[in-house]
Amino acid sequence: MKFPKRFQLAFAPLMKIKQNPYAIKENEDKLGKVLQVYDKRLGEIRFLGGDEFSLADLSHLPNINILEKKKKKEEEGVGMG
Repeated sequence: MKFPKRFQLAFAPLMKIKQNPYAIKENEDKLGKVLQVYDKRLGEIRFLGGDEFSLADLSHLPNINILEKKKKKEEEGVGMG
């Protein structure tokens, strides 16, 4: 996930800035393509960076946390901003 989506989902609400649904949707589409690449890669090797857990895997944890919170709020019917 690139910064624009992270900003829209995580920081805009905290800063009381109106979220831009277009920016969120556009970056969700891009993220979907990246996740397909990750799925393919993880089907071939154990971790993103190779056979051992590394910073390549660890660097995605903040993004996963943001997406999980967004999904939970959507399931609860709560807006993100």
